Amino acid sequence: MLPDRKTISLVFILLTLLICGSWRMHKFYVSLTEIRYNAQTERFEVSMRIFPDDLDRALLLRTGIHTQLAGELEHKEADSLLMVYLLEDFTMVVNGEELTLNYLGKEPESDAIWCYLESSKISIPESITVRNTILTEFFQDQVNIIQVYHGKWNKSLLLNQNESSGSLRFRE
Repeated sequence: MLPDRKTISLVFILLTLLICGSWRMHKFYVSLTEIRYNAQTERFEVSMRIFPDDLDRALLLRTGIHTQLAGELEHKEADSLLMVYLLEDFTMVVNGEELTLNYLGKEPESDAIWCYLESSKISIPESITVRNTILTEFFQDQVNIIQVYHGKWNKSLLLNQNESSGSLRFRE
């Protein structure tokens, strides 16, 4: 299933805004997830770029704790709460098998937070289904852009509240 021109244009605009960092006072809700297959380790490496204020609000609504992610007053349990949230709301099924994901940590970046996950081992991925419901239960307009890379192959998915998962087949 190839994305249509409208989807490609939307992804390009959102990625341009994301890269340029020109949305400090954002009125829309978007995250970027990059998934790369590392053939040497036989694992998927996942990097998520998410606004910390959106994550703080989601964690507050879920747990009742003000996490203040990536700030000087970050709650002592913020990292473990974030880990649980990400692992509950983001899953990958490769070749029909749900992968175990491990939370590696987070890294603040000016107006965003990068969150890192790594999958259990999987050799020769042929297909992938990604489910990403991060922030969609709290922000009706949340868009989660998924970019999947494997060798020279890359494809994208655009997920939201109405379409929380998508599948791709790998082709070299």
